[in-house]
Amino acid sequence: MKLVFVDTGAFYALADRSDPAHSRARRFYKECASSLITTDFIFAETMSLMTKRLGKKTSVRFGRGILGSPAIRIEEPSSPVREAAWSIFSRQLDKDYDLIDCISFSIMDAFGIREVFGFDQHFRQYGFNLLP
Repeated sequence: MKLVFVDTGAFYALADRSDPAHSRARRFYKECASSLITTDFIFAETMSLMTKRLGKKTSVRFGRGILGSPAIRIEEPSSPVREAAWSIFSRQLDKDYDLIDCISFSIMDAFGIREVFGFDQHFRQYGFNLLP
């Protein structure tokens, strides 16, 4: 089954009904037939963002949903993936990718993933397809 990477923006849009991308994110998530994969870094970034914007209780409730979902796999990047991410981060000084972006790019490359459920244009800039 095809894998689709999930970025922080997609998780956040699913959680926050006032987010401009909420409806698109919900529709995509409900209709997605692909397997979803993310990293522990994205999970942590999502929980941090949600805690700051939506409160701790909402963050914990949503986090439990992610952790308990059979549809979402959370990967811990291997040493080679982290090294590749550092290489992208430290060599592409003309891009404003942060390190978590680069970890995401590297794990997507490692798994042969070309599509990301998210809204961060850095993925498109790096050469991936943004969904929805």
